[in-house]
This record gives sequence, structure tokens and C-alpha cells, in this order.
Amino acid sequence: MNKTPINVGGLTYFAQNADRDWSLNLKGDPPCLYRFEVRPGDRWVQEANNDGVDRSELSGPGDDTNPARLDAETWTAYQFRIEPGPSSTAKWVVLGDWHVVPDPDDLPKMSSPWQLELRKGDILVFDIRVSDEKPVRHNAPERHIYTSPTPITRGVWHSLVSVVDFDWRLKGNGGVTVWLDGKEIADYHGRLGYSLTRPPYFKFGIYRTTVPETLAVDYANVEISRSSLASRVDAPPAVCTAK
Repeated sequence: MNKTPINVGGLTYFAQNADRDWSLNLKGDPPCLYRFEVRPGDRWVQEANNDGVDRSELSGPGDDTNPARLDAETWTAYQFRIEPGPSSTAKWVVLGDWHVVPDPDDLPKMSSPWQLELRKGDILVFDIRVSDEKPVRHNAPERHIYTSPTPITRGVWHSLVSVVDFDWRLKGNGGVTVWLDGKEIADYHGRLGYSLTRPPYFKFGIYRTTVPETLAVDYANVEISRSSLASRVDAPPAVCTAK
């Protein structure tokens, strides 16, 4: 499935996983439910030598169909459910991020400036990164702008909505607001992201440090847009029941 285009909210995504039977399962036509599972050692087939990480993700468009723009509002909304199982022992598990596209002279790999993570003990964290370095030579340090006070509840659907402006300029309009289950959990105003030519692209699924336990996460109603998705804060769409 790694080379098969997958419809996500009307946009084309591609799988990045170990190509196992359990890596990614879809329901609906077009898909409306996306189930990801990783087991220890499940590396993306294109990075099989990248020891220490497990991955099963869908990677969104990086072309003209990508709704994201630099110095402009971009909305993200989706629902996710972490399936019952042992509490995560991973140092980090990425559950969604806006992935950067380095310019030719930049560091080839940089951590995302918008990132939802599951930390050890099932604590939910929202991270940002900021850098005005150019060319980019260092990975910007993470900033936690939200940490859940208790472990996230497994086996139930959670709704996430965000509006972000990837503007790294000192006097720009950068910032991000995030709502979880109808409540505002983060509202940051200031420089955001890296000094880059192209905007980031969206990814969701499971990307984690390798640990012994299996992890499965379901996603529904994944949508990225230049138009407001604020209505989804208080009224997320029903999770489809397609078989």
C-alpha cells in the first residue's frame, strides 16, 4: 500500500509503513476510518535501516493541493481514538504533525513546528518549534505549550481542532490555537516554524521510538483547509460506521 494513493478528505496521501497486514486498514469508499498499528521493529520500508523508530503514517500533499501557506491561516481537524492496551512506554509517539520541507542548503531533517504527541504514561503533549536561522543548521528545540494533567482516556474518540500561522518572522503573525474535545488547550502567539521557502505538509498516524508494546490508533474525519473549521470545535462530525 506504500505506493497507492489514498483519499483523505479529498486530498491525496501516501502510506509510510512496514507494509504489514496490520500497518494500515481503511474503512469506507472513499475512506472515512483509518486504523494504524505498529509493533516493535515496524519500520517504513523506505527507511528499513533507521533503527530505533516504528512508523505507520499517512503523508499528505506537498504540491499545489496542499492547503498550507506560509504567513496564512491553516486549519487542521480530526478525531482520534487510542485503542485499549498497555500504557505507552515510548519517550514520544507522534499522533499528527505538520512536517517541514527543507531548502537545499538546510539541515536535511528538522522536527515539526506543529506536533501532537503521546508521551510516556499516555500523557498528551502539544509541541511547537521556532527558529530564524538561515540556512538552517540546527534542529529547533521543542516547546511544550500543552501537557495533559492526566493520561488520555483510551477507547474513546477525541476531537482535535487547530488553526496555525507558520510565520517565523519576529514581527510576523505567527501562532497556533488548539482545541481538544471542545476546550481550548493552547493559544500561542509569536514566531512559529522555520525560515523556509515551502510550507509544511500534514502527516498523521503513529511514529514512535521503538518499545516492546503494540500500539493501535484510529482516525476519522481528517481535514486540512485554508477555510475555517471552527464549527468542528463544538460540533465534531459523527464518526462513520462504514465496514
